[in-house]
Amino acid sequence: MIAALVATAIVWVAQAAPPVEAAADTAARIARWQEAIDLDLPPEILRERDWFEAQRAPDSRLVALFARALHAAGDDEAATRLLGPAAAAPLALAAARIALDRDEIALALRHVAPPASGASANTTRFPDEPESWLLEGRARARAGDLTRAEPLLAEFVKRAPWHVDAPAAWFMLVDCARAHGDAAEASRREESRQKSAEWHAFYRARRLQARESPREPLPRLGLAQLWLAADQLDRARSELDAAIALDPRFCRAIEVLGELERRAGRAAEARARCDEALTCDPELTEVHLTVARLARDAGRTEEAAASYARYRERGGTKDL
Repeated sequence: MIAALVATAIVWVAQAAPPVEAAADTAARIARWQEAIDLDLPPEILRERDWFEAQRAPDSRLVALFARALHAAGDDEAATRLLGPAAAAPLALAAARIALDRDEIALALRHVAPPASGASANTTRFPDEPESWLLEGRARARAGDLTRAEPLLAEFVKRAPWHVDAPAAWFMLVDCARAHGDAAEASRREESRQKSAEWHAFYRARRLQARESPREPLPRLGLAQLWLAADQLDRARSELDAAIALDPRFCRAIEVLGELERRAGRAAEARARCDEALTCDPELTEVHLTVARLARDAGRTEEAAASYARYRERGGTKDL
């Protein structure tokens, strides 16, 4: 079905198509294109037009991302044809985004609102897709229906706190709280909005640095630290592994990996990484805090106190 939809927009190569990508290759391309959209770099996607047009049945997520790139480039007609009736979730969500950008609120709601019969007011057409909650919430808010928008947006930030659109969702949630006179809740949400916006600003900067200097490990360390602060250990580990692969003697990355292993509950691996980091650079500071916390977690009070004292002597300010 997706191939038929796409065929209405693009002239597909009539000759034998290349083999379908392996799942890992498709996932990598989706991640790369999604990053290009998140960083406002749609031309990177459009440069792969020849590859895209050669696909007989591309993944619907790739179709949606290509349509969003076309829209960003100002070609709404091609984007709309490509999405077609937008039955699959990724296509419907992309169509809803384009409709919202064009201020076509009713059309956006047709793409993401649940069927009128038998559906709760506090759900959405694609409940397993966080963006469906966001886009319906945005559409409801634009329509002036903050009462229906609020639970949708709250569910979105709960499901996808690190999504690029989280700060904007928090902004709308602040307006919702103010609308029903809850100043305390509005203040709490504004604090969350500020934290989210700050995190995303740093993340965007580090992501761009990593792209501009792909052989430099430092931006990868910055990304890892952001994910670690967000308690997203797998994402942090991926960035640390990339940094260490670029420079096996990057002592600060080894130091942070020790703290990651501790948070993951892998005490032996954490201590081994801490020892490795100190061998790499005896002047490191944070490693002593990790050693202190490992000792504390194991009930070795005196060792924890001694390591924490070393951390403080080096200017560390965090609590044990």
